[in-house]
Amino acid sequence: MKILAVSDTHGCFERFYKACKWEKPDVVLFSGDCSGDALEMELIFPEIKFFIVRGNCDYDDYKTKDEMTVELEGVRIFLTHGHIYGVKRDYSHIEEKGYEEKADIIVFGHTHNPDCVDTFTRRNGSDEDKVITLFNPGAILNNSYGVIEIEKDKKIKFTHKNLD
Repeated sequence: MKILAVSDTHGCFERFYKACKWEKPDVVLFSGDCSGDALEMELIFPEIKFFIVRGNCDYDDYKTKDEMTVELEGVRIFLTHGHIYGVKRDYSHIEEKGYEEKADIIVFGHTHNPDCVDTFTRRNGSDEDKVITLFNPGAILNNSYGVIEIEKDKKIKFTHKNLD
């Protein structure tokens, strides 16, 4: 399964359109800021499944949620913009939420900076380790987006790309 991860379009609809055309994804994960762009893009590409959350600049979007957890190919993904969890300071709060949601991946935006970090933490004294990948695709505003590929055996590949 090919997933296009997009955040922070800030009205750069043409760039978002170009990424959808180039990548031909099965799914788009949109992590906020100009959620209206994603809602319109969903109409243009009805063959693609869209999961959309709003960001801190989506003050007039009362329809879209702040966060959601989806399962794709057996992989749990927590999707949020990130501002609620203070991701510009550190990732500790969003990481904690990921553990609560039993997420394998957290997709978020807000910082406009592409990032991919694996956490590796032993929780509550248990012998079981939990790894969560935090993936920020960057901002379409800055020509940056991400691709997540999930293979049948749950092998996951993360890629940051530029429209330049």
